[in-house]
Amino acid sequence: MALTTRERTELREELVGQGYSWEYIDEWQPKITLYRHAAKMSTNGDMISPVGTAVKGLPGNPDYVARKAKLGMLPYLPSDTCICRWCADGKPKSQATIVTEEEDDSQLVRLKCSKCSYFTTSSSKAGALSALRAHSKAHK
Repeated sequence: MALTTRERTELREELVGQGYSWEYIDEWQPKITLYRHAAKMSTNGDMISPVGTAVKGLPGNPDYVARKAKLGMLPYLPSDTCICRWCADGKPKSQATIVTEEEDDSQLVRLKCSKCSYFTTSSSKAGALSALRAHSKAHK
């Protein structure tokens, strides 16, 4: 099934909003590993898979990963600096600080590391998150 240009653009924007790179839709891998940012629960409330569980060998198709992202399965491990909606719900609001700044009529997203005084600034939330994830590796 071929995507129209509009559908492709909407899918690209949705994936970028979930932390995927802009090029993902053009360069996706056939199989990927996704990590649970939301625990998988049974219908009677028992935990089946905890947060952080790796699910390997999943299809890398952009439509598929976009659907899984809505369920809390993302291509990176949950961390203290992750501000996805599932990780942000489980920690105090001071853990990740998002500041929107005005500069030359463009919006910038500024994120602060929860472990040190490092700030990253980007023109998009996805870009700022990517830089913050790269910085957080220095704390391990």
